[in-house]
Amino acid sequence: MSSTRFTIAFDGPALNEGRMDVRDLAPALLSLGRFIEASNRTVNGPDHPVKVEAVATGIGSFEVAIDVVLPMWESLRGLLISADVDGALKLLQIIGLTATGGVALRGGLIWFLRELRGRSITSASHNKDGTVTVRVPGEAGDQTSIVVPVEVLRLYQEISVQRELASLLKTLEKEAVDSISFYTHPKGHEIVSEPVVLTKSDRAIVRPVEPISETVIDTTQRMALSIRSLAFQEGNKWRLFDGQNVITATIEDRDFLDKVDRSVARFAKGDVLICLVRTIQMQTAEGLKTEHTVLQVEEHRSAPTQFSISFDEPQR
Repeated sequence: MSSTRFTIAFDGPALNEGRMDVRDLAPALLSLGRFIEASNRTVNGPDHPVKVEAVATGIGSFEVAIDVVLPMWESLRGLLISADVDGALKLLQIIGLTATGGVALRGGLIWFLRELRGRSITSASHNKDGTVTVRVPGEAGDQTSIVVPVEVLRLYQEISVQRELASLLKTLEKEAVDSISFYTHPKGHEIVSEPVVLTKSDRAIVRPVEPISETVIDTTQRMALSIRSLAFQEGNKWRLFDGQNVITATIEDRDFLDKVDRSVARFAKGDVLICLVRTIQMQTAEGLKTEHTVLQVEEHRSAPTQFSISFDEPQR
């Protein structure tokens, strides 16, 4: 097992008494935990989970001790980094939550994001020593090169890592919080002298870009649908039943919508619409997403209100 400890401290004028609104503290700690978990999953893989645990500490600004534990570290030892390096501490170094000389460790994700200053990477190349050289637009119209470990670039590319870091930095939008500091606890020492400090100016270093949704299936077919609920406000979706499932759909048949607005089209329970429906399934960052659009309502069949009787031909 590999473990390391650091302290996260929130500072601001409203926190001098060692009190912090739980509505601010809880989201920050949850975001921090998810940020470390997403980073570990990117670096060490899904089969080697990390535990992020809060540890009680004393009053001073508002501080919480955090234990980062890799229970299965022995199986990872030597695979990604040298065997004499503590895995949990190495993870914090890659993230950039450990400091040298009071600044984020050079080459860590936090340092890298600060170096980028919101600029997009134009190109990158692998180096023989396991690092990556990335190039970004310079101030004079040229290109600037930044060298980082390959693991840091992987963290930068991982959407979940950027999203959770952005969520953590949202804590700095609170008027009561001016900064978030991270003090690492080396083994055998209570606390490192210089912290990594995130301030309000760091809110701009993370600009998560959601990937463009990729269309997996795009089909158009005739369907029989019954109405569960109507949406009279333009842009709202109708809830329809296809005989098995309730779906939501946007209605684009303007002639049909006009009849509904003028109460020309009236509906009763059990009525069925014969529609031309376009279904698009997309792969997104959140998973598979399905959208239905009613392109045309071809027929409105009212629900039967009488028993049908088959009459014979009249006898002469």
